Amino acid sequence: MIVVACLLAPVYGLHFARWDTSMGSFTAEIYDDLMPITAGNFIDLTNSNFYNGLIFHRVVRGFVIQDGCPNGTGTGGPGYTINDEYHPSLIHDCAGMLAMAKTSAPNSAGSQYYITLAPQPHLDGNYSVFGKVVENLDVVLDIGQVPVGNNDRPLTPVTINELRMLDLMIDDILPPNDETVECNSTDEVVFMVVAYSGYYEVNYTWKLDDEVISQGVGDLALTHSFPAGTHTLSCTVENEEWAHTITWQINSTGSDIDDNVLPVAQNISLNPNPFKVGTDIKLNSSQPQHLKIYDLKGRLVRDFGLVKGELFWDGKDSLQRDCAAGTYLFQYGVGCIKGVLVK
Repeated sequence: MIVVACLLAPVYGLHFARWDTSMGSFTAEIYDDLMPITAGNFIDLTNSNFYNGLIFHRVVRGFVIQDGCPNGTGTGGPGYTINDEYHPSLIHDCAGMLAMAKTSAPNSAGSQYYITLAPQPHLDGNYSVFGKVVENLDVVLDIGQVPVGNNDRPLTPVTINELRMLDLMIDDILPPNDETVECNSTDEVVFMVVAYSGYYEVNYTWKLDDEVISQGVGDLALTHSFPAGTHTLSCTVENEEWAHTITWQINSTGSDIDDNVLPVAQNISLNPNPFKVGTDIKLNSSQPQHLKIYDLKGRLVRDFGLVKGELFWDGKDSLQRDCAAGTYLFQYGVGCIKGVLVK
C-alpha cells in the first residue's frame, strides 16, 4: 500500500515576492511555513501596497540594504510591532537573506526589513530571518554599492517601484526533501508537491536523473520505483509568473534481480484551488476503480463507488455534511494508491 498525505486547505507554505526597483528587479522566497508571524506580516503589508514608492533608506557596503520606512529615514513603521520569531534553519549565512529590522528592544519589528550583502552570523538569534533572494541577487549587490551620505542614505535614491507577491504558493512537499530518501528497488515511492495559483494553471514537470518522466497540469503526485543506486528526482512547479524546482536525492538498494525490474510511474492528477470549495481529480486508469475517502483515523468519509477519469469532490461526506479542514486520504482500487483531496 502506498500512502500520500497533504493538507485539505492551505495554511502556511512557501511564497515568492518580487521587487521592481529603480535599479532592476529581484525575487525572494518567503518562508511563511517556518515564520508565520514575520512572513505573514510582510505578505499583508506587501498585498496592501505598503512598500510601493519607498526607498532603500540605508545601505551599508558589505553588510545590508534596508527598506520599509514610510518616512525614508529609518524612523517610521506601520503603526504597530510584531513578536520576534526565530527558526534554527534560518540564519544569516550568505548574501541575500531577508530579515526584519528592529530596535534593540525585543518585539519591536514592524515594517522595516533588510537584505544581507554577505554572511552576517553575528545577527543570528537576534533578528527574524524570513526569506532569501533566489533571482537576480546581483541587483541587490549592485544596490549595496551605491554611494551614500549621512546615516548611510544613498545620495541617489533607490526606489521600490513595486513590491508584490507572485501568484504561486508551494503548500506541501512529500517526502521532505532535506534528507536523502532511502528505499528498496522493489518499492514504489510516492512524491507530492502541492502548489496553488489563484489565476493561472500550475504545471508540474517531473525529472529523474535529468530526464522528463511526467509532465502536465495538476500532476502534483508521482509514484515511482528506482533501480538500485543513487538518483536525483526533481519537480518543477510553474505558472505564467514563476517556476520553482524541488529536488530529492534517492538512495535505492536491492539485489541484481531487483535491478532488472523496470521503474514504474503512475500519475495522480489533482487540481486543488484555495478559492474553490473542492478539488478536481483525474485518476489515470483504463478501467473503473473503487474510490473511497477516509480521515486520518481510517474512518470512511465518502464512498464514490466505481469511478473512472475525472471527478470533483465537493468536500462533503456521504451524508452531505461539510468535512472539517484537515488531512484526508483517498483510496483508488484495492491496496493501491492513497492520496489526498483538497477541499
